[in-house]
Amino acid sequence: MKLFFNGLLALALLSISACAGVNSQDSTPSPVPHGSQILGVFLGDTPCTAQVRPLFQIPSDADCDQMIWSLVLYQDPETKIPTTYQLNTSYGLSKQGTNDLIGGGIPIVMEGKWTITSGIKSDPDAIVYEINPDDPQTTVSFLKVNENLVHVLSSEKTLLVGNGAWAYTLNRMDNQNLAPATPLPDSFPEPPTRPPMPPMPAGSSVFGVFDGRTPCHPLVIEFSKFPASNGCLKIKWRLTLYQDSATGAPSSYLFMGTSSYREGSWTIVQGLDSDPDAVVYQLQVYEAQQPVSFLRVDENHLFLMDRSMHLLVGNEFFSYTLSRNDEVK
Repeated sequence: MKLFFNGLLALALLSISACAGVNSQDSTPSPVPHGSQILGVFLGDTPCTAQVRPLFQIPSDADCDQMIWSLVLYQDPETKIPTTYQLNTSYGLSKQGTNDLIGGGIPIVMEGKWTITSGIKSDPDAIVYEINPDDPQTTVSFLKVNENLVHVLSSEKTLLVGNGAWAYTLNRMDNQNLAPATPLPDSFPEPPTRPPMPPMPAGSSVFGVFDGRTPCHPLVIEFSKFPASNGCLKIKWRLTLYQDSATGAPSSYLFMGTSSYREGSWTIVQGLDSDPDAVVYQLQVYEAQQPVSFLRVDENHLFLMDRSMHLLVGNEFFSYTLSRNDEVK
């Protein structure tokens, strides 16, 4: 048996002690650095694809399909200027039926300075968190999506693209309302088989296919028609957006979930109260219901929003990010 998130967050808040750079040795927890305060604790599981391996000098032939992250950012309490960071991650092969790595994985511990800069390939005004900015060999960058979400960037400052299991989004956990620690089983039953994909609608072409697994937020339960239960840990998504073959206008969508699917129309909306330039994809559900909305962060990523048009924050296992999957026909 293992405890849910509270124990993990407590360890993250204690942080990790290690020398600057990359280190694969275990470390002893240390207190918050003197004269600093925590800006945020960001946790998440991500893929271990060829895109991310160079950032941590992970061998290209290493057995690795999953990474587990804990990133703690500190700032000066008065000036709010970045001070230091502590990153504790591990990589390896996922343990079947759990959210863990076989044998605990191989740890990587990093500690040092971080800074705030701007600009990614698709948005010169984007805010970027950068650790080890003075050492290009160990620099890792994150897009600040908002106060509660960061996304791992490649060395070329593009958003790393996830897969059907995980995105490269880390979720801020230190400011979330945590439920009491709940014992989880050592393994989880396999969900029902996903139904076969229906044929493409006549007169349409594929605009994009987006995959992911998200936590079981009530909005997700409602949209996916997944049977609500206390044991729901995640729900699979495959969202196919179709466009009119002649005009390119949004036409219909197909959602395929863990054990069900849903079809409907979708539209593109420009602007949010917080960002007039934001692009939002909205899935129509029923006439009497509000649409389900996604923020388009770039051409490869959709971030699920709640009914108030705020980005949903995931947990230490899964985010609410869907990643483009061009391999799906």
